[in-house]
Parts: sequence; structure tokens; C-alpha cells
Amino acid sequence: MWNFSRAAACVGVCLAMGGCTSLYYVHDPQTGVITAGELPYFLKSIRCEVVTFYQIERERRTQYLKISKTRPEEAFNRYAYFDIDPFLYGTFFLELKVTDTGGLGSGTAFDYKRILSATSNDVTHVGPTASAQDTYDLIWSFLLKQNAQLASDTSPRAAGPALYERGCYRGTPADLTELEALAENKYPERTAYKRITVDASKPLAAWLRDNAILIAANDLSPAMPSEKAEPAQMTYTFSIQVTGGAEAKYSLTSTRWTPAAVQASASSQQFSNLGIYINGPNAVLANGAKSGSAGYAEKTPPLGSKDNPMYTTPLPGGEKSQEFPGGGGAAGRRPGAGPRTNGFIVAPVPVFPPSPTPSQ
Repeated sequence: MWNFSRAAACVGVCLAMGGCTSLYYVHDPQTGVITAGELPYFLKSIRCEVVTFYQIERERRTQYLKISKTRPEEAFNRYAYFDIDPFLYGTFFLELKVTDTGGLGSGTAFDYKRILSATSNDVTHVGPTASAQDTYDLIWSFLLKQNAQLASDTSPRAAGPALYERGCYRGTPADLTELEALAENKYPERTAYKRITVDASKPLAAWLRDNAILIAANDLSPAMPSEKAEPAQMTYTFSIQVTGGAEAKYSLTSTRWTPAAVQASASSQQFSNLGIYINGPNAVLANGAKSGSAGYAEKTPPLGSKDNPMYTTPLPGGEKSQEFPGGGGAAGRRPGAGPRTNGFIVAPVPVFPPSPTPSQ
């Protein structure tokens, strides 16, 4: 009886997993690495880290432009920045996925032996297999205005994490030095959210700033003339995958069964994926260039100059109209160009909706 119970338990694991293979039974992806209760705090952490980075880059750009013409080397060494377009949205997405698998393994076999004579046997082999895999995916996408400002939180510090604590820091940063100190977490008592750290040491906002300095080297460096590579978009993806499971096997050997074995297994895989997109003025051109849909036009000379004269013609009523010969020509600014670029889109840029990450 005990042997039968163990075999039934193995088969039961498989049947239980297979019985959940239905859209009437859904496994909530908000389990495991990130739970539903933790999500509001995690999303706030992402928002605060990214907005802190936005404001740092705007302040660094302001300081850079003040001295770049007279002291370009110093401007680059002290205030190199990624040109975040304040008129565009940034975005981030969070994907949570869980994959459940279960089934009868290859070790399941039933070999029935019959003795036909003293020199021959008859063996009948049956090796059934069955498996089930259920995947549940959650994708949330968010927009962030790239001109967002840090809001000061003046409420008393809560004993624990407060869900409705809106501000990221207590007190408004007075200047770039204080802002970067907050990004470096030098004033942890003023932080109103849980910091996201890179390599267990550097907060995400400070890490993004350091990456902006690196990406600016091919654009702002005084040693780079017209062949510079223009930074257009920063994309970061962070993925975590955790897998756990169990396997059970029962085997019976006798004069008739050689053997009778049942092997069942079940596992669950948790997958979390965070993606952050930070857009510069030419982000749309960078995406269009991947499909050959982005072009470039020479800069139009100033209106009224020798190369772009302004003509006036009399109208019947005596008024004068202005004609802009360079406005619609090949050298003019094309529709779809960013505020500080001469690029243009020659065909619509394809838009791809969020899609689940393929299972590993």
C-alpha cells in the first residue's frame, strides 16, 4: 500500500500541473522576485532615480553652455552631459513573467516480463510521457516628461516606507553640487524612497550621469569636429531570472516488472525585466536610421543672407508678400526634424507594441 501511495503521489504532481493548464486558472506574475505589495515602492524608486538624472543633465547643460565658448576643455571636463530633449517623453516598462512546467519525465517506464521458457523471455515496454507549460506575462509601460522637476516633500519622515509619500527628497536642491550629492546618496536622511544601486555601491541616478559623461565624449569633446557621433537615445534593460523545481521518482522491480517506474517533475521560473528609455532631440532619427528612413540636409543659411535672400512681391492691394525660396527646397528643414537638428524622416518609423520576452 505504501508503494502504491508513493507512485500515486508522483502521478498526482503531474496531473495537478496539467490540471492548471487552462485560462480559467491564472498564476499571478506578481509573485517571487517582485511581489504586488512591493511594486508601488519599486515604481517610485525608478521614477525618482530617473527624474533626478533628468534634472542633473539639465543643470550640467546650463553650466556647460556658460563657459563652453571661452573654456571648452574645462566645460567638457566639469559639465559633460547628455542632451535630454525637454519636449519629448521618456519611458520605462516593467515586465513580470512566470512560467510553470510539469509532467511525466523520461524515466517513466513499465516493462512487463513474461518467462516463455528456460531460454527466452517476453518483455512489453510502455513509456508514457506528458508535460504542461503555462506562461503568464505582465507588462506595464509608463511615460515620464523629460522636463520633470523634483518635488520637495515637507511631511515628517515616516517610520517605514510610506505608500503615498509623493516627493523623492526632503527639501529642494539649491544647486548642481547639492543635486549631485543627493544622486550620490550623500544625504540618505533626505531620501524618501529606496535607492536602486548598481554593483551594490552606486545609486542608479549617479550611474546614469556617469554614463551620460561617457556617451558625450564623441559629441561635446573639443577634439571632435564634424565627424562626431551624436548621442540620440539611451536605453537600459535589466533582467532577473530565477528557477526552482522538484523531481520525484518511484521504481518497482520484481520477477514480472523490470522495472515499473514513475518519474514526475514540476518547476516554476520567475522572470523580471526593467527597461528605461531616455530620449535626446534626435531619438526619432536614430530609430528611423535602423530602417533607412532617416535623412540629413545641409543647414539652411540665415534668411536674408546672400545664400538665402528674401524677396518681396507686390500684391493687388498694394501689400507685399514674402517668399522664402529655401523653405521648401532640398536644403530646407524637413518635417519631423528635432528642434536642434537638420535631420528628417523620409518614411514613417514603425512602432512596435510591448511584447513578451521569449522564454529562455
